[in-house]
Amino acid sequence: MKTLLIGYGNALREDDGFGVFVARSLKKTLERIEICQLAPELAEIIARYDRIIFIDVNVEVKAGVFAVPLPKADNVLSHSLTPWSLIEMTRRHYGVNVDYLIFSVGGGSFGYRETLTPPLKKAAMKLIAYLKTI
Repeated sequence: MKTLLIGYGNALREDDGFGVFVARSLKKTLERIEICQLAPELAEIIARYDRIIFIDVNVEVKAGVFAVPLPKADNVLSHSLTPWSLIEMTRRHYGVNVDYLIFSVGGGSFGYRETLTPPLKKAAMKLIAYLKTI
């Protein structure tokens, strides 16, 4: 199964860089994209894969806790394009149904540092170990 990992967030803002940190850690294991935010142009790339793994931080959950994010309507005037939107764009524009996984973990600190806080680093290590098995 051809898999693409999309780790997104701002690596310059502590826990917001969770997805990018995980993607960088798996550079020898999975094909991956590190990106600040999801964009419609990713649909074309997604169409080339069988499975997409999205990884991001969630501000609505306690730091270090994994959660199942609920689908939300996109606001085209903000930075809120969702994984579900990209999967739907891929289906509609390219006629491709892609399997996907979404890993979201609560973040606690979003200061101007390029490191994860200890709870996020611990969560990242758990997720990296898991993703190496799939």
